Amino acid sequence: MIRQLPYGLCPLWIEPDGRFALIVKATKEMILTGQLRQEMRIYLAPDTEHNHQLLGLITCFFDDSDEPLCITSPLFAGDEMLEDVRWLLCQEEFDVHMFDGHDRELFATRACVQDGERLKTAFESSGFPELDIDGVPALLKAMGMWFGQRTPADDTEAFTVRFTERLMPPDIGIIDLSGGDHDFRDIGHSLVVDSLERQDPGPLQERDIAALLRRVFGHDAVLLNPLRADTGNELTDVLVMTSDVILLLQAKDSPNTEAALNRSIVRKRSTIQGHIEKGARQLQGALQFVMSGEAQIRRGDGTLAIEIGARALRGALVVRELFDDEYKPSSKPVLKVIHQTQVPCVLVDYAGLFAMARNLSTPEELINGFDRLHAVAVQHGEFPKPRFLPTTIIDGLS
Repeated sequence: MIRQLPYGLCPLWIEPDGRFALIVKATKEMILTGQLRQEMRIYLAPDTEHNHQLLGLITCFFDDSDEPLCITSPLFAGDEMLEDVRWLLCQEEFDVHMFDGHDRELFATRACVQDGERLKTAFESSGFPELDIDGVPALLKAMGMWFGQRTPADDTEAFTVRFTERLMPPDIGIIDLSGGDHDFRDIGHSLVVDSLERQDPGPLQERDIAALLRRVFGHDAVLLNPLRADTGNELTDVLVMTSDVILLLQAKDSPNTEAALNRSIVRKRSTIQGHIEKGARQLQGALQFVMSGEAQIRRGDGTLAIEIGARALRGALVVRELFDDEYKPSSKPVLKVIHQTQVPCVLVDYAGLFAMARNLSTPEELINGFDRLHAVAVQHGEFPKPRFLPTTIIDGLS
């Protein structure tokens, strides 16, 4: 069941306990922030065009005092999700289980809402919009705009969910011996110990991305850290090769530690931009090498030629996070790669790649999704943020 969930909140009725628990599927940064701060905060986003109506919840993990990590959850009148959330949050206490995008439980705690009576009153005295699938993109945009313009009074009105009792150790390590998507021994990689805190994030993020792409392209099509046959240097972080496409992917991440989360937002933005510029240069170099017609990689005791032939060539750069108000400057280095190589490329953050791989679950669908992002970026000068309705991708700038 966990694998089917998108990033977000999922109230779950626990029959033996006779109460709801909360499943939170989130990025590793959100989970670590929750563990360190021992809380999350919930904002009830108002409908600014209709009095006494709410649009949904914005659940925040405050790594930064002004720009926290957020999960946006629209709620609709008559929907089971609304009723389940209402019952969950109005309990005296409930359990929270936090999973990452690969269905690994990394943090669990008992929790309670401070000022729960006020929250109960807010639910009872407010209406919610009717579900209109076509109107969801505008609703999400309205929630985001309200939160970005919130006042200190709005912060005061938010509800704090305190984490009161750990339900699992805070420093677990994960070793995958399953032979599944995270086990790369079959292509010469050793076992690693994964964890929520990551001092050296690159290799683990690259494994996460490769595992995610294995769900789409199949086990044998995805190569992790392939080495050039001529120099022994890494060609790219992740290489996907099928009969129809060659995808080269560069990945950039920062440590997932308390010190890194506590850095100023200015430093975080600067670091992301530096990662994009460096990753774009590496992606361009890898693409040009493959386009030269001489590219070979080491495979077992031999070599494997990367022959484009009739296959489509694509590039992707994946970073830890993209800030909504910096998509245009962030896009420039990758647009430069597109211009100089004439190869369609995309820029996404890890959460965006997760959403695309989850919703576009075949090779053709995912590559078509990449191409649509590329086309919007070339037309508008910036990559869009991928958002999904239940069955479709939404094109456009967010």
